[in-house]
Amino acid sequence: MSAHSHRRSRIIGSLAGATIALLAALGGAAPSALAAPPEPVNKYVALGDSYAAGQGAGLPLDACLRSEAAYPVLLDAVPRTNLLRQPACSGATISDVAETQLSQVNRGTTLVTITVGGNDLDVGGILQVCAPDPNSGACAAAVLQAQQLLASGVIAQDLTGLLLAIAERSPRARIIVTDYPVPFVAGLSALTDSVNQATLALDAQIAAAASAAASAGADVDATSLAFAYTGHRVGDAVPWLGADLNDPLAFLHPTTAGQAVYRDAILTVLAS
Repeated sequence: MSAHSHRRSRIIGSLAGATIALLAALGGAAPSALAAPPEPVNKYVALGDSYAAGQGAGLPLDACLRSEAAYPVLLDAVPRTNLLRQPACSGATISDVAETQLSQVNRGTTLVTITVGGNDLDVGGILQVCAPDPNSGACAAAVLQAQQLLASGVIAQDLTGLLLAIAERSPRARIIVTDYPVPFVAGLSALTDSVNQATLALDAQIAAAASAAASAGADVDATSLAFAYTGHRVGDAVPWLGADLNDPLAFLHPTTAGQAVYRDAILTVLAS
């Protein structure tokens, strides 16, 4: 065989082999090449107050009272969710989040959770003032101040502005807003019933803020925890909130079980 014929045979053989390989791949011999791409990883930042920090659910790790049982940490353990930053801090108000935590989200962020508003209403402070004497003038003043704040609608307005600011800094991010569980079994006292009603009013403002931000074009979802602790409120046999008024670190803050409820609620939204 001439050198020219030999080269021609090699070329024909190579083409035949490539054709067979291509047909085999198309016929399913190489399924990995046709597999769907993996789901993207959530690049996650957790904003908010003590509920998002995990106060009371474990040993405090820092001055913000973050704990390893906080729902952002629990979400970090879920496949394809990567908690990049958790600036959430105990005591934070809406304005605190805007001033000290907002900078932690950026154009690379694809998931943001936020729990905030409770410190603006200062439910814990009201209880501290009112528990010794619910009929005192100081208690009446604290309750009136909270009622006036709720009636003003300023919490919803401020939170709407914060959500839009998050969306502007992180245009690719899905923002999930959580609210607060009704803390007490109904009928424990007139004071605890008032706190329950104030919590529901606060949750309504949080929902209104999420709705307003979504209507303005932000990718915002709200999930309500208002009744998620039913059967496990303060006054039930096994509360998912700290029940000891004399333990300010844990009082009215989610336990480890309560933090898991937040995680599950957020996962439900993510799956929708």
